Amino acid sequence: MLNTIVGIGASFFASKLMSGMQDQKVKIIHATAGRVRLQCDKWKNEQTSKNLENVFRHNPIVKEVKASPITGSLLLVFHLKTLTPEQFDYIVKSAVETSIATYPELQSDLLSILKNVVKTLDTTMKKQSGGKVDVDSLLSVILIINGVLRIPTNPAFSSSLLYWAYTLITNKK
Repeated sequence: MLNTIVGIGASFFASKLMSGMQDQKVKIIHATAGRVRLQCDKWKNEQTSKNLENVFRHNPIVKEVKASPITGSLLLVFHLKTLTPEQFDYIVKSAVETSIATYPELQSDLLSILKNVVKTLDTTMKKQSGGKVDVDSLLSVILIINGVLRIPTNPAFSSSLLYWAYTLITNKK
């Protein structure tokens, strides 16, 4: 019974998560004859901007393209003065698909936060200990102690802990 409830909840959550990822909320900032500026918050990174420019640079109706990772905008200048609704839909759809295709290339926000937390913790530990302790050395000591203490009960797990300590100690930064 519990598995069914959890499964149903997960299916609702997963569909909401996926729709949120694909919901780009593209805005038309400016449009004149032969020119349009689109904007989307999901385009505010260097990699997405480069990918958008590469895709539209090869589009036959696009004369000029400029993407801004700072504002998340995409400026398109066309060879035509007016676009059909189908052409415009294709342009917006291409931009959204390019943005979604870029997601695997991006570093996640959570990973960036975790890296900043570890860096801050490492700096604080070094300052407090006068440079004698950092995150890697403290973690190595914890892994060695746990590895040695668990040898009699679980030698396989113990050896993996000792190996991780070894890799931290011998890691060349």
